[in-house]
Amino acid sequence: MKRRLFWMALVVLTLAAAGWTYAQAIAVNPVTPTVLTGGDLGFRVNGDRAGTPVGELVVKVNGQWVPVDFNMAGLPKRINGTR
Repeated sequence: MKRRLFWMALVVLTLAAAGWTYAQAIAVNPVTPTVLTGGDLGFRVNGDRAGTPVGELVVKVNGQWVPVDFNMAGLPKRINGTR
């Protein structure tokens, strides 16, 4: 009986901790998409998270802004600053 009570309490505490952690996440406030541009390369701002712009890198192709996709071929699997 004590073992069962222990596991039930552990599950309840875990769920409570998960809920509290989820509530602490900073949400992205959507804004009207705006492209900050330098010619044919730009950054499309889709939102704001605590004063930091959130968006995607875009390029101009045939007069339209298109999101970029990076080809990671040839790069090491893990890049870090330590040697």
